Formats: sequence, structure tokens, C-alpha cells
Amino acid sequence: MKTSHALLLLAAIGAVRIVQSERHQRQQNQVAVTELHHGRLTHLISHPHLAQDWAPEGMTMEEFARLLSENAQLVALSLRHRLGLLRGSQLRFVADAFMERPTGRLYWKHFGDFRAQEAVGDSCARRFTRALQDAYVARPETEPIGV
Repeated sequence: MKTSHALLLLAAIGAVRIVQSERHQRQQNQVAVTELHHGRLTHLISHPHLAQDWAPEGMTMEEFARLLSENAQLVALSLRHRLGLLRGSQLRFVADAFMERPTGRLYWKHFGDFRAQEAVGDSCARRFTRALQDAYVARPETEPIGV
């Protein structure tokens, strides 16, 4: 093998390694931020009086604590999606299961638009949010009469 070919091969391997390292660092950063966010949600659930400024108007702190718990679940699911562990039919299944629960639907009713705005400019977050929105829209608020 010529020296120039060997150097080109080494440069390509080095570039791939740098890209992999950067991807891994981004994933590690996302995990760290998610842990911080989840910890904060857990703290607010345990101390609901600290969360009263974010509660929708007219909602009791007990109801809002349940919505914070739903948010904590979505934070974990979103991380799984971002890390590539929740895609395609699995993502749709999880989104449908989340929206089957009345508290999940109530969370999305109050905060779905906020999550959509938060996802602007982030294609991964937009895919996750769109899956949840699709599941929300597909699930009617009430069951038809006689069912």
C-alpha cells in the first residue's frame, strides 16, 4: 500500500472516530440534562407548593402534581427516543398507551402546544411530539354512546 493511501485511510478513520466521539458526547449531555430535569420534576412532585406558579389556572396542586408525573414519564420516553431506543411502531405504541390514560390526555391538553413550541428546530423532538399529537388526536375525548 502506498504511503499516501495509508495516510488517507488513517485520516478517514480519525474523522470517523471524531464523529463518533462527538455523537457520544451529545448523548451523554442529553442524559445528564434529562437526569437534572427528572430530578427537578421529582422534587416538584414531592413539594407541590413549589410548583404552584406553573399550574394551569383553576387546577388544584394535587391535579398538577399528577401532570408533573406524566411529564416525568414523557421526559424518560423522549430520552429513549433521542437515543434511538424508541422508534417507528414502538414509538407509536408508547404514544398510544400514554394517551389511553386520562391523565396523559389531560397533560397533553394543557401542555402539548408548549412541547410543540419547545421542539421547534429539533427534528428528533418534533418526531416525538408529532407521534404524541397524532395519538392524542386519534383518541376521542369521550367514548361513543353505547360502547
